[in-house]
Order: sequence, then C-alpha cells, then structure tokens
Amino acid sequence: WLPPHRSLKVTAGPPGPLPPIVQWGQPRSGSTFQYTLLCLIAKMRGRGTSPEPTCNFAPTLSADMLQPNTVFKTHRRPPAASNYSLFVSHGDKRLETSGLPEPVVVQTLARNKDLLNEVDRYRAAFGLSPDETEQILGYMRYWSILRRCCGLQQSKYNRLRLHGCAVPIAVDSLEFPMCEAYNLTAVEVLFTQTRLYSYSPDGMENKPGTCEADEQLLRGGLEFSGTINFTSCDSVLTQHPSVFGKPPEGPRNS
Repeated sequence: WLPPHRSLKVTAGPPGPLPPIVQWGQPRSGSTFQYTLLCLIAKMRGRGTSPEPTCNFAPTLSADMLQPNTVFKTHRRPPAASNYSLFVSHGDKRLETSGLPEPVVVQTLARNKDLLNEVDRYRAAFGLSPDETEQILGYMRYWSILRRCCGLQQSKYNRLRLHGCAVPIAVDSLEFPMCEAYNLTAVEVLFTQTRLYSYSPDGMENKPGTCEADEQLLRGGLEFSGTINFTSCDSVLTQHPSVFGKPPEGPRNS
C-alpha cells in the first residue's frame, strides 16, 4: 500500500519560490517522468521569482546544493537534510526512505502509465489550478509519446523493432509502444507549440528531427543511451548499462 500524496500546503494563486525538490528513483523506474512533472511545476510556480527555478540531474547530491527553487533528479540516495521535498519512484525494488523526509508522492511503474490520474496527485500536492493542470497534461501527453518512441532510452520494444528483431508482445498489450502509429516529426512540432515547452528541462526539448536522427542511430547499431552497440535481439531485453551518473535523456534536444 502506498499513500496517494502528501500536501505541500502550496495553494493556487500568485507564483512563489518553492522549497528544494528532490526526485529519487531507480533507473528505468519512470523517474524521468516524475522529474519532468516536478520541473514543469517548479518553473510555473517560480516564474518571476529570484532565483529562477533550475532543474538538474545530480549523480551525487549534497545538502549544500539544496537551495530554494531547485529541482534535482538523482539515482543515488539523497542526503538526510530535512529542508527539501522528496519525491520517489520505485522500480522492481522498493527504495528505503527511512531517515529521509517523508515522500510527498510515491510513484510506481504501474501508476505512471496512467497519465491523468498521476498528474492529479501532483495537482493535489501542489494546489495546482485547473488551468495549470490542463497545461501540464497537454505537455505530458506529447512528452509521453516522444519518451517511449524517441531517444536512445526509448521503449525496449521499439528498439527491438528498429534493430529488425521480433517484438515478443501482442499489439493489444498495454506494453506495446505503438510507435509505428505516429508521425513522430508531427508530434515533435506540436510538442514545441505547447504552452509549457519553454519550461522543458535542459536536454529534453526534442526539436523536430530529433526522433528521425535517433532512429537512424539505432538502426545503425547503437543501443541503450548510445553507450553500447547492438549485439543481439536477446541482449536488448536482458541488459542495459547502469545509468548512474548519466543525465536523463529523451525527449531531448537535437
């Protein structure tokens, strides 16, 4: 059992600085999904404040880095400082959060597939207005397509297809990414027109043409994160390099 959310006691109204925010998750746990949501919210709520909100990946996070209007994503256990808001994404194994601030939102892989309900948890935690919530949903609708169909960390099933391998799930499986159904360049163009596009975390802008360029890299033999080469169809399903110390990727810039 997981609590749905803990309120930050932030009410809708004039924007203002937020306390430091830390997203801690296992690699491939949907941590980039959660980090992107948090970055958008921080930039919406912190617009016009000083310092302006920043969002960064931190291979190792220290207490002195935790300043107001900062959002950090990390795969390593954060410090025991109490002056930040903690958000957690669990993968195959549950992260141990004892000794850390109580998580505001705990996300599981199953939950982050339900975009509408997942965003609603952040609406409640941050006191987002209906308009703010709509803007986030509109942005994440396109982002989610690009995340699973573009970049070098995209769905393993779409990577299999691009490598010419058989995809071992049925097309009506909820795991099937159905990337073939999209004109990804058109999705990229629409993504750049969303109201929150300018708030995209650094490296996740996914300008038109990025998906096509990454597809060619994968067809040419690169594999996960571009750090290893494709060797066999089985290897795509059974291994990927550790992403500790690597920034989150995709959607991304060209």
